[in-house]
Amino acid sequence: MAPFTKKRKLVDRPVEELKFDSSARDEYLTGFSKRKAARKEAAKEAAIKRDKEEKVRERKQLREQRKEDLESHVAAVNDELRKQNAILNGEEDEDEDAFSGFDDTTTTTPVTKEPEEELLPDDAEYIDEDKYTTVTVEAMGDEDDEEVDKEPEKAKYAAKAETDKKPQRKKRPWDDKEKVKKKKFRYESKAERAVTRQKQKSQNKKFAKARREA
Repeated sequence: MAPFTKKRKLVDRPVEELKFDSSARDEYLTGFSKRKAARKEAAKEAAIKRDKEEKVRERKQLREQRKEDLESHVAAVNDELRKQNAILNGEEDEDEDAFSGFDDTTTTTPVTKEPEEELLPDDAEYIDEDKYTTVTVEAMGDEDDEEVDKEPEKAKYAAKAETDKKPQRKKRPWDDKEKVKKKKFRYESKAERAVTRQKQKSQNKKFAKARREA
């Protein structure tokens, strides 16, 4: 606590002169509204200044927040990339360990030889004491192929026969008419609603004027 200071005694001096200013008196008496308007204007300017300062402060905080969010996002992405790279590098190392390369000794794959088709004689002659017979021997593979080729054709003809048996539906006259597309409902914007109301008002005025003239 500061020490008490000694109070000095003021010396009373006599007033030299008193002057009465009538213009100042008139200005004071007639300037209430002006002073009130000046106070309002000063308060308004002070409020505008405070708003500007508040907006500047909010923008600054928003920039700082965005910067922090961006930095945290970048850090998270980099962390995730490092994890992915570590996983990929680990898999590559495992693959290298698993694959030891080719051996020096070459391994030969045994080739299986397809059995040769048994050659059948085209014609075989059989001679008996009283009879002479010639027998022709053919392979069975060609006939099987022909049967396989004929199966799709049989299925095709069977399907066509089934469709022919089905009763044909009579064509109705309204089938040719195109289906009417439903109009999509759309909300009008504020400007469009204002234009619509203005048009409606003008039409109502025209109708009212026509009725009055009639």
